[in-house]
Amino acid sequence: MKQHTNPSFELSAALADGELRMTLLESCSATRWADGPYHWSLQIQHPDGVLDCRQLRDAQLRQEGSALTLHARIGGLSLEQRWELPADQPWMEETVRLKNEGDSPVVVLGIECGFLRHVADAVGQVEAGCADERLVAIPFRKRPTDPADWVNDHALKDILALAGREPRCDADQHFGFLPSRHWCSEAWAWMRGDRTLALMSFHQERMLLSAISAMVAPDGLGLRFGGVCLHDSDGLPFVTLGPGESVDFGLMRYQSVAGGYREAAYAYRALLDAQGCRFPEGFNPPVHWNELYDNPEYWITAPGEMPKGSRTATRGVVYTRVDMEREAEKARAYHCESLYLDPGWDTTFGSFQWDEARLGKAAGFVREMRENHDLAVSLHCPVATWMSCRDNPQSMNSTGYWPPDARRMPAPGKLCPEDAGWSESQLCLGSRQYLDEAERRLLALCEAGVVYLMFDGNWWGGPCFHPDHGHPVPYTREDHMRANLDLAQRIHAKYPHVLIEMHDMLSGGAHPRMTPVYYKYGLPGSYDTNWGFELMWMPIEDLRQGRAQSLYYYNLACNVPIYLHIDLRDDNEHCTFFWWFASTCRHLGIGGTHANPNIAAAQRHAMQQYRRLEAFYKRGEFYGMSEEIHLHVLPAENRVVVDIFNLSDQERRIEGSIPTSRLSIASDLYYRRSERWAGFDAAKGLLTAGCTLPAWGHQRVELHGIGASARP
Repeated sequence: MKQHTNPSFELSAALADGELRMTLLESCSATRWADGPYHWSLQIQHPDGVLDCRQLRDAQLRQEGSALTLHARIGGLSLEQRWELPADQPWMEETVRLKNEGDSPVVVLGIECGFLRHVADAVGQVEAGCADERLVAIPFRKRPTDPADWVNDHALKDILALAGREPRCDADQHFGFLPSRHWCSEAWAWMRGDRTLALMSFHQERMLLSAISAMVAPDGLGLRFGGVCLHDSDGLPFVTLGPGESVDFGLMRYQSVAGGYREAAYAYRALLDAQGCRFPEGFNPPVHWNELYDNPEYWITAPGEMPKGSRTATRGVVYTRVDMEREAEKARAYHCESLYLDPGWDTTFGSFQWDEARLGKAAGFVREMRENHDLAVSLHCPVATWMSCRDNPQSMNSTGYWPPDARRMPAPGKLCPEDAGWSESQLCLGSRQYLDEAERRLLALCEAGVVYLMFDGNWWGGPCFHPDHGHPVPYTREDHMRANLDLAQRIHAKYPHVLIEMHDMLSGGAHPRMTPVYYKYGLPGSYDTNWGFELMWMPIEDLRQGRAQSLYYYNLACNVPIYLHIDLRDDNEHCTFFWWFASTCRHLGIGGTHANPNIAAAQRHAMQQYRRLEAFYKRGEFYGMSEEIHLHVLPAENRVVVDIFNLSDQERRIEGSIPTSRLSIASDLYYRRSERWAGFDAAKGLLTAGCTLPAWGHQRVELHGIGASARP
């Protein structure tokens, strides 16, 4: 038996008859998180079907510095598995690497490995020692796709009673869940008493999630956790290893956390920060005014079916230079910094070619916006998947405006038919023909002075088998996501300061978040912001139904900035809905003129206050007392803004607290406060907040340290 320890964990491992048995003990709580066989399953493609390889061969355990390392063979591949227990950290990190040392390629279709914890007896009764434990998803305790009465916060008895939920999204943007053995999330908080085991995954090369998997055995039920759980839902090869090639499966961190869900979410956020997945220092994106919400170009209608191709023709009437000048005047009235042009600025939907006939030259338009309105210019850019659909909602398929040899080949030797599904792309986003031309056109816009590009409509449209596209054949989901990254990197190589927003690279402009929240962010030349889950059309209803609460949980666990623009036209007199999205989206866009002039005036005043405090909302540290109490902290300045919301239909008192030590502000100062309902309880070491708010009300308080701190 081999053993390894650090202040948080004791890890023991032994080999017998090709089986690895492991015990994982949390030292401070004496919780035995695992004690038994370590599960291994590797699916390998074979001419007669699929080999499910489970036995380790030629296995050896070694102690190497602060790590315990397993060397073995499985499925004809060599395996190196490593558990690192750093002496000065409250975590253990696990990595897995496979290498093909043979003479022939090996096609891997799936991999599942991890610790096992026995949680229920032979008739399914939860063991008494873990009956009060809970598993809560990080970052999405609440997903933007969840029903109002659903939270991803489960007692172990619920895990036994319910099937796992595996999210799926097809080429037609239909979204749902399939029953599964697996409960998948970027990370999990396994809560037990006053401590939590945080299970956190990270990998920038393959879409890795932390999976909790039910494992039925004669003596009852176990939960497999940690390790790796990966497969391709399209049934395509997950990875093909040629002779001498290897693949690693990222990082799994097991962290001992004092406290509950929020502390575990902050631990995951710290992991992402350390990996470069955090907004840059001085992050200061321009606040957008989106012309779409007031622009009749988007809201035109017809007595019958929408006439085909009519949208290009209507733009000469409802999307003109005069229209954009009018929107620019609104942008300044609402204290915005950039005019965001949604669909309509280009010659046809998704052409990436500025329409000079209607709007004048791009450089002249940008210059006049700056000189006449003190505004920058930002652009919506629908990429290949959306703009080459047979029947996209804009009634404009733009395939003919792009190189014909960029056409997608969904099956070997067969180009995509013209009568494909409505959202099945005619063009291949990963083809070098499309990428080269998209790069050329987008660089021309950047040269004209555009400061922001939104990559929309970039969902996974299915595989491509075209041999001349320059991508792997078949072109898989992972290849598609690398192509999205490639396009951003091409632009940033020449214009690094142009901001690029990236919609989810699998689901595009829809509510589901299919890729990990950090995926591909922070890599050289990558994108700058994530999309806010399409919560732009009915923001009030999204908050009332709980969908917008996903933004709160996102911010607890992730510092990759969110961009979202919202429609102001249904907000209330408290500007509650404006402030919710201002509090949870580091890059904010607004649009739409409220019919009530008093509310419109209140919104302009709110925007004036937002601009005064924008450093807190754009680049402050985010903390939560609850869903209804948000904190934005500038530690170096000893300043805090607290936003408090009543998310209900009744007048209520909302209150909460947070340890002052969490905020990293000086404790040896007096703090001036703009309202009396928030302040410090020095005896308990807490910042407390509480006040009575009307239904769907909002209040804000500012706290500012006075004088110099004695801290270094």
